[in-house]
Amino acid sequence: MTNQDGHKQMPKAVLLLSIGVLVLSSFVLAYGRGPEFDETASKETSKLAAKVVIQYYRQVASAAGVQSSLSVRKALDAMDKALEAENVSDVMVELIRQSQEVEAAIGSQMRRQYREIVIQIIQNDPRIRQSNATGTILVSGQDVVEGQELLSPVTIRRLKEANSLKGMTEIIGLRVHDQQLRILSPTGDVEYYNSMEKELTRLQERLGQVERATGLLAIEGQGVIIEAADAPGGYLWEEIVHEQDIREIVNTLHFAGAQGVEIGGQRLGTGGWVRCVGPVVVVNGQTVAANPIIIKAIGPARELRDSVTELQEIFALTGKRLDTKESSYLMLKALPGARAEATGT
Repeated sequence: MTNQDGHKQMPKAVLLLSIGVLVLSSFVLAYGRGPEFDETASKETSKLAAKVVIQYYRQVASAAGVQSSLSVRKALDAMDKALEAENVSDVMVELIRQSQEVEAAIGSQMRRQYREIVIQIIQNDPRIRQSNATGTILVSGQDVVEGQELLSPVTIRRLKEANSLKGMTEIIGLRVHDQQLRILSPTGDVEYYNSMEKELTRLQERLGQVERATGLLAIEGQGVIIEAADAPGGYLWEEIVHEQDIREIVNTLHFAGAQGVEIGGQRLGTGGWVRCVGPVVVVNGQTVAANPIIIKAIGPARELRDSVTELQEIFALTGKRLDTKESSYLMLKALPGARAEATGT
């Protein structure tokens, strides 16, 4: 199996099994000899199993190219000392404990080498050496996940083709400023990722607001229902509800915090329009019922209701009617072809 540091790792269960099987075998062989049970033979067998495991880790270190590292050598030497334990169980316990130290040392050196190789490749990038660009580069394994615009295609290809980086999953962050590279500290990484996560959340919220405002997303929540009607028996221009009256109502609702507006069952979004053709009201190219014209808006109900108070007074001067009713729940459909699921406001 391969651990998160990118090197092959023998599971602890396999360590136990490999030693346990050999030790058990020695007991069986010794028991088969009758009363002449040789404890020394059992201990030597367990040491032989331990040496097999130690050799395995030496091969892992060599394959990773970190066998000459001081910390790795010390960890492997400490594993050798596990053989000095007095009895079989102590050998097994000490071997497992030291194997954890060896894996940590190998992983640490692999990460260090990984960072050094990545930095060396990026430092030689002509854009880094010749530009005063500032930004952050994130490299995960062999892929540049952020900051590609700061690097040349040659450098990106070199990272992808670097055999020494294969299998690595660590993310390394580099800050570029005035032709200099600075590796982000762990604290800096956490702060950076947290800020990125907050920014992503903010953008998602903003996207939701845009989708609701443009009619791309169905929405539900509290709001108001407005009826705009001509003066009873009215036929003069000022006694009729015109398209400019409707637009003024819609604009007023938006200023008061409306998240979405519907006219005569037609959602009004980006590019939406309202026209009056004689006695007929057309919204988004669709004829809607008129006199009264029903307008629904989702948002803070009381604020929306209060926002049209002045318009109600203006309507009343010429006999027109503008009735407003709060609603605890309304649902506005998305524009045709947009997302159908509703979200609350």
